[in-house]
Amino acid sequence: MDRSLCIVGLGLMGGSLALALRARGYTGTILGVSRSADTLHQARARGLVDAAGHDLKLCAEAELVVLCTPVRTVIAQLEQLAAICKDGTVITDMGSTKAAIVRAMDALPARLRAVGSHPMCGKELSGLSAAEPGLYVGAAWLITRTARTDDEALATVRELAHRVGAVPRELDAARHDALLAFASHLPYAVAVGLVTAMDQFSLSQPEVWGVTAGGFRDTSRVAASDVSMWLDILLTNADAVLGAVRDFQFALDQFTALLERRDEEGLRAFLAAAASARRAHFT
Repeated sequence: MDRSLCIVGLGLMGGSLALALRARGYTGTILGVSRSADTLHQARARGLVDAAGHDLKLCAEAELVVLCTPVRTVIAQLEQLAAICKDGTVITDMGSTKAAIVRAMDALPARLRAVGSHPMCGKELSGLSAAEPGLYVGAAWLITRTARTDDEALATVRELAHRVGAVPRELDAARHDALLAFASHLPYAVAVGLVTAMDQFSLSQPEVWGVTAGGFRDTSRVAASDVSMWLDILLTNADAVLGAVRDFQFALDQFTALLERRDEEGLRAFLAAAASARRAHFT
């Protein structure tokens, strides 16, 4: 049965969720919360929500609340929702790190239910204008149990993932953050380093930006992502990200040493191993 749903944060992720639910015939009431007056206007004009406003108190009307805001904002909002939501409300989120959010969910009163979640999709653009109804299709939707998770709450979040075309998968918080440090957070750090180095080089060689090709654009794409969102991700998963960055630095040091020695056979083997690993996991 479609529930009354409140989406907090109507940017790329929250807006795409509303679009996907509308496109797939969701019959429950969809409410929206955003700090931006322009976003609220767009959401109403496009028919994405039945009602919308700036205040989290709108969540009091919902049976299911989905927090689509940056990680540290999610944590602050959970504390507020403890006094707002009605008994039995299911609260979930779309935060890109889980340990800190799960601790905050564990602290919710027993009258509420909460499930951590993280859809593995997105793009470098942000805001409601970047939202699209197919964003979640085929994406893994990682689900994390909390002290406030019961079978019905878990089933509700799994159903939500299925409803928008995603593939739910359970993962505990510590494991999630360790895996995502490599799978998501390290690529962002590498992209930022690449763009920073390029930008510094361009101070004396500005024409370099005019000769970039697809490789640079593809590798650096995520560096254009929302900075506030990424600050929250990095600071709430700092230890795991630092470990991933050090492993990357070690691999880069190996590459550097081979190139410095002009070790053709060693360099060939190093590059071939990377190419083989890439082909083994991606078509």
